[in-house]
This record gives sequence, structure tokens and C-alpha cells, in this order.
Amino acid sequence: MKTDRPIQEFLAEAEDILESASRSLLTLEDQQAAGQVNPDLVNGLFRAIHSFKGLAGMFGLKAPADLSHKLEFLLDEIRLGKVGLGSETLSALSDVLGLLARLVQQSGTGQPFEDITGATDLIDRILAAKSSDEGPSLLSRVNIDLSVLQVLTEYEEHRLKENIRERKNLFLVKVSFSFAEFESGIRALTETLKHHGEIICTLPTASTGGEGIGFTIMVGTAKGLDVLSSSITVPNVTLELVPRTDEAGVPEARAEITTLKSVSNTVRVDIHKLDNLMSTVGELHIIKGEIGRIAADLRGLQGFTGDAVNLYKAHKNLERRLNEIQEGILDVRMVPIGQIFTRLAQVVRNYAREAGKEIDLEIQGEETELDKLMVEDIADPLMHLIRNAIDHGIDLPEVRKAKGKSERGLVRLTAFPKGNHVMITVEDDGRGIDLPAVLSKAREKGLVEGELDIEHNRKEILDLIFLPGFTTSETVTEISGRGVGMDVVKRNVSRLSGMIDIETEAGAGTLFTLTLPITLAIFKALIIETSGRRFAVPLGSVLEILRVTPDQIETIETREVMAIRDDTVPLLRLTDAFDLPKGEQQEKLFVILVGLAERRLGLIVDRLRGQQEIVIKPLGSRLADTPGISGATELGDKIVVLVLDVESLIEGAMRKTITR
Repeated sequence: MKTDRPIQEFLAEAEDILESASRSLLTLEDQQAAGQVNPDLVNGLFRAIHSFKGLAGMFGLKAPADLSHKLEFLLDEIRLGKVGLGSETLSALSDVLGLLARLVQQSGTGQPFEDITGATDLIDRILAAKSSDEGPSLLSRVNIDLSVLQVLTEYEEHRLKENIRERKNLFLVKVSFSFAEFESGIRALTETLKHHGEIICTLPTASTGGEGIGFTIMVGTAKGLDVLSSSITVPNVTLELVPRTDEAGVPEARAEITTLKSVSNTVRVDIHKLDNLMSTVGELHIIKGEIGRIAADLRGLQGFTGDAVNLYKAHKNLERRLNEIQEGILDVRMVPIGQIFTRLAQVVRNYAREAGKEIDLEIQGEETELDKLMVEDIADPLMHLIRNAIDHGIDLPEVRKAKGKSERGLVRLTAFPKGNHVMITVEDDGRGIDLPAVLSKAREKGLVEGELDIEHNRKEILDLIFLPGFTTSETVTEISGRGVGMDVVKRNVSRLSGMIDIETEAGAGTLFTLTLPITLAIFKALIIETSGRRFAVPLGSVLEILRVTPDQIETIETREVMAIRDDTVPLLRLTDAFDLPKGEQQEKLFVILVGLAERRLGLIVDRLRGQQEIVIKPLGSRLADTPGISGATELGDKIVVLVLDVESLIEGAMRKTITR
């Protein structure tokens, strides 16, 4: 194994290549289904795997290098038309790309490489069934000068045959440029020609003027001579239509091929370097707070004059510059969530194939940005949600047809910003969650006591599916049914200070909504105090702050609640949540209303200490899963305070309600 730095460089580059290849493959599958495969896409996939092979070989990683070499050969045969691009081939490409991705992960963790024999055998079986080529007979259908045919590469000759087979018009576009202008001129000309068809080959020729350089470009297009010539703005261009030796006409132009949105240009920066910068900014915020306190004390002694004024101005200037630096770092950390959506699209296709189901994936909002680390951490929860939608939610085609539905199921992934949060939804049009079955299984496992009404306790019952080991499935499949997964979803989302809600309708489908902060690197928090202990509450989770008296708090079945605008909200005293000593009864208390939408909880605290930007720090492995706590932070007065996990507190309060 190489040193850490080279391996990290390999991982970063390899992941980018495979992600791009996966996007190309998904687009290729869509185009193949529509009968309009763009050869440039196959070429791009071939080049991506070629680059990966070279990268793996450079780092001495034998298994990834050997498998990518095999895959490169298969793609070369595909682009040459020797292997058909059918469903079996596409499925094999998907499987091999998935294996390459796992090999990359294993190279980063130091694990032994997975056996690649099965994948290489699969490629060999596909290569053994090569499609036939009509050979020279196709070339005889057009009158092309032999001197041109002799210099064509094997791939260029294949693309020429395909254009002839599709009865496209063939043009020889001849142009000459001066040495000073040829680079920009040829680029402009080729972009125009690509818009109308396929560039089969570009051949340098002698310039007619004796100075400069000339080119002959062969183009295949469904467009006519007048359309092509009118669109060319480059001077010194002549067009020759290659005559056909048969008399059949040329069909009308087909619709333009569209591809998935390309990834924005980026500069690769190690995320840990950004973490270090953000940590430094957090420390500077603490120092800024200290300067602000000193400035306030000085104003108390001197009034708003002299050094007090100067220190106040310096403090405000420092605050402004720190905010600019902070925003800049956060911008660099942000990446489009479409990066993970692309991987999930491949997951849907693989799981659907394994389950014997026909499923369409609809993606919206892939341009929505989220912190890079959060994008990676949310991948597994989303995968589990999709897996359960495919296995538990969507029926087999014949069952859906019997129910009057389309045989093809639908999974919809959506992301959109909402204030300081990002909303991610996973929706399916399956059978929905069987609430009576969930409640029955919960009673069987002893998770629920007493009588519960399905309609009135709908949210609480749905939340039961997130309990460890909970499943209503009677069978175990390769995809799900083991009672693991949904608890992982809940735990990982909570670790990101997020929330998850469920909506379901019998026979219509299920909607999971994940609400996540845009970043956890640094955020504003409300500092509160109870029983002499300070806590930080993420400000994005705070809905409202109320000043109340003890008599406004009611008790219903041993639970404290409070009426807030005709709504009864459960309350939680932090002294009870964390077993803190109770102080003297306060005449006035504060209720911090936290949560989102219908999931709300009132935190009863003694006093407020104001707002502050904080950098959250992990608690360590032993305290990482402490209920109600997501981490810790340091305030300007050198006091370390715990950061509350709002989702965990709400979950605990709801669980006590349902099991009372």
C-alpha cells in the first residue's frame, strides 16, 4: 500500500472518473431505450475507463487496473459496433462499474480487493457473442475517394458505415486557415457541424494558398446542403455532398439527442483542509467575542470615547471580515446534491433488476447545494429509503396491473432549499405503509402499551418503523427484510442535526421528507441556561421563544403540555432530560419551541444567554451516541457547553407519549 497522500490523490481522481462514467452510462441506457444512441457518449465512457486504467496502474493497484483494462476492451468493441448495446451489455457495464467503485473504496481502507473473476468472465461471455458487420458492402453505397478511405481509423470507418446504414447525408467540408487563426477557426467550425450531425473524421490537407493549414472534415447529418451551408460563418469553406450509388432518399431528421447536465468545473480541495480553516475561523469568533466583551467593559469605564471607540470599531471590522471569510469557506464546501443522486440512480436500476420490477426514477433539484461532508453522509440513508421503497413499497408489474396501475413503478428524488435547511424527499407510488400491520407488530414486540387510534396517533405509529430491528416483512430478501436499515436512516439523519417525516396513503405510496441544515461546519446557536448549566440550541431549529409562568403549564397523563395558539405542545424540562439538580421554583420561565412543522417540542429553561456562532466538536466514541446531545462547543468565556440534538429530544418525547 502506498503512503496516505498518494492514495488520497488516487481516491479523489478515481471517484471523479467513475462518477462521470456512471452518469454517462445512465444517459446511455436512456438513449438506448429511445433508440437514439449518441456515439460521443460511448466514446466518452471509453476514454473515462482508459484514464482510470492508467491511474490505477500508476499507483500499482492490480485488481482495479486489470478489471478496467478488460472493461476498456469491451467498450472499444462496443464503439466499433462489434458488440451490440443491448440490455445484457448495459447491465454488465453497470455491474462492472459498481465493482470498480467498491475496489476504489477498498484501496482507501486497506481492505483486501474483492475477487474480480466473476466480472471478467461476464465480459468474456459478452465478447464471445459479437455482432456481425456488413463490411465493405456498406461502403459501396457511397462514392468516396479511396485516398480518404485508406486513412480512416477502424473507429472512423465504423462510424462512416453507421451513417451510411442510417441513410444520413455525407458531406466533405473543406477549409483552410492561416497558422495564426486555425486553432480558433477549426474550433468554431467543428462546434457548428456538431450541432447539425456527427463529425466522422477530420483530415489535415495542404492549404490551397501554400501558407497555413487546410482540413477536410467528413460530416454525417440528416440536414440538407442549404441548412448546413447557411449556418457556417467561418470563411474559406466549401461543402461537397458525397453522392450515393443507390437511389433511396434520406429520411427526415430525428429529434436532437439530449444528455444529462454536466458537472460544474471545480478545483479539488481536500475537505480536511477546509475543516481546519473553518475550525480556525471558529476560534477567531471566540477571540472576537472576547474583544467584544473587553470593548463593552471599556465603554462602561470610559464612555464612548478614546480607546473604547477605537476598540469597538476594530471589533466590528473584525466581525465583518470574519463573516466574509466564513461565507467564502462555506461556499467552497458546497457541492450539488446531484453528485449523490447520480449514484442513487444506478442503485435504483440495480435493485429493480434484482427484484424483478420495472421502475422509473425521476430526479428534481439536483443543482441544490449542500455541504460536501453532509452529501457523503446522507448517501447511505437515501440508499436505505430507496431500497425499502423498491422492496416493500412497489409491487411486481403483474400486481400493479391488477390494481389498475401502470406496470412501471415510480421513485421520485427531490431536493430544494428552504431557509437555512435543505429538504430532500424520497417518494414512491407503491402500496403505502400498512399502519394496522405496523401497530400490530409493535404490540407484538412490546413497543406500545395501551389503546392507540390509528388516525389520531398516525405520526407516532409511523415513527415506530425507525426502531432498531423493526420490520413487518415476513421474508428476507437480498434487498431488505432483515430489520436493519430504517434505524440507520434515523440515526444518521439525527447525527446530522436533521429530521425525517413520513406521509403515506394506502394504495397510493409513501413520501419521506428529510430536513437537513445546509452545513454543520459553523452555525448560529441560542445559548440557554438551566440549573446553572449552559446548552446550545441550533438556531435553525428554534421556532419561537415564549416567556411563561408556571400556571400556564398543564399536566395531561403525567406529561407536561402547554396550549400555544389552539395547539397543545408537549414540554420537556432539560433538568429531567439530563437528570440535573432542580433549583428553586422560578416565577418566570422560558419555553423554547423547537422542531419543524407538526413535530414540535417546548424546552423549559431558566434563562437565555443570547445568540452566538459556534463550531461544533464531536464528543468522542464513548459519548457519540448520548441521547439528546450532538456535540460540544466552546464559548468566548472559555466555557465548554453541550449542543442539543433537537431531533433526538423530540423523538424521546414522542416515544414516551406513545408508550405511556
